[in-house]
Amino acid sequence: MKKTICIALLMLIATSVLSQPTPSLQTDYLQKSKHQKSAAFSLLGGGSALIITGLLIGNNKNSSFSDAATGGIVGGIGLLSAIGSIPLFIASAKNKRKANTATTFFKIETRQAIQSHSFAQRLYPAVSVRISL
Repeated sequence: MKKTICIALLMLIATSVLSQPTPSLQTDYLQKSKHQKSAAFSLLGGGSALIITGLLIGNNKNSSFSDAATGGIVGGIGLLSAIGSIPLFIASAKNKRKANTATTFFKIETRQAIQSHSFAQRLYPAVSVRISL
C-alpha cells in the first residue's frame, strides 16, 4: 500500500512539473461569454445608430431620390447588423450556462487485473471533467 501511494504521489508531482498550467474550464467559458456579449452589444448599438442615420438621411424634406436610396441602404445595413447580434446573445447565454455547469473532480476508479492466475480489482486515480450539455 505504501508503495502504491508513493508511486501515485511521484506521478502527481511529475505531471505538475512537466505539464503546462491551463486555466479552468469555467473561466474559459465565462471569458468567451463576456466577449460574445460585448460583441453583441456593439453590433446592436452600431446597427441602431445606422438605422437612425438612414432614417435621418432618407426622411429629409429636401432630399432627392438618391438621398432616399442612400438612407435606405444605410438603414438596411443597420438592420442586418442589429439582427446579427441576436445569435451572439444566444451563444453568450449558452456559454454562461456551460460555465455554471462545468465541473472537474478527482475520483478513484477500479479495473480488473490479472494477479497470480486470478482476477483482482485494482484502484487507480482519475481526474474527471463533466460538462452538462
